[in-house]
Amino acid sequence: TVCFCFFSSFLLPDTAGKPAIGGPWSLIDLNGNLVTNVSFQGKWLLLYFGFARCPDICPSEMLKIARVIDQLKESNPQLAAKIVPVFVSVDPARDSLSALKEYSKDFHPDFVFLTGSPTQVQEMAKKYRVYVSKAEETEDGDYLVDHSIVVYFHDDEGELADCFTQSMRPKDIVEKIVDRMSAAITVSK
Repeated sequence: TVCFCFFSSFLLPDTAGKPAIGGPWSLIDLNGNLVTNVSFQGKWLLLYFGFARCPDICPSEMLKIARVIDQLKESNPQLAAKIVPVFVSVDPARDSLSALKEYSKDFHPDFVFLTGSPTQVQEMAKKYRVYVSKAEETEDGDYLVDHSIVVYFHDDEGELADCFTQSMRPKDIVEKIVDRMSAAITVSK
């Protein structure tokens, strides 16, 4: 599997200006309900793009996010209660609601799994500058999906607060989350 991570520091909030990442979107949750970016107003999001048939990278990143959630619940339960981990499928052709429901059983119960029409998914991926490319199909019709490996961290107003790359350890992500959320709480007081 080839997955790409091409994120540079110009997107981090410590630089001048606001990154052109994200924006309005609408997808479908595991119950078939329409979910939009507004649905998460007041919550902080850990947003990951992947696909259910990914043999290694996606499960690894999902488990890392689960460790982050569990560490936060232990060390900072008040902050953890404000975070929602979200998985967005980049393979809507195969990631039906039933496929995602089955896939979700292997991961942290806090995860929200989303999919949508190919157009909805493409539009959202474009807004997040997520690289997505369907690899060549095998003779039996199977294929992999190459994609960027980034976890987007959004604040409770839907703005990008940070992003976490594949090379980051759960401990480092927890520290950044606590720093960003604590700073936001201090500013809002």
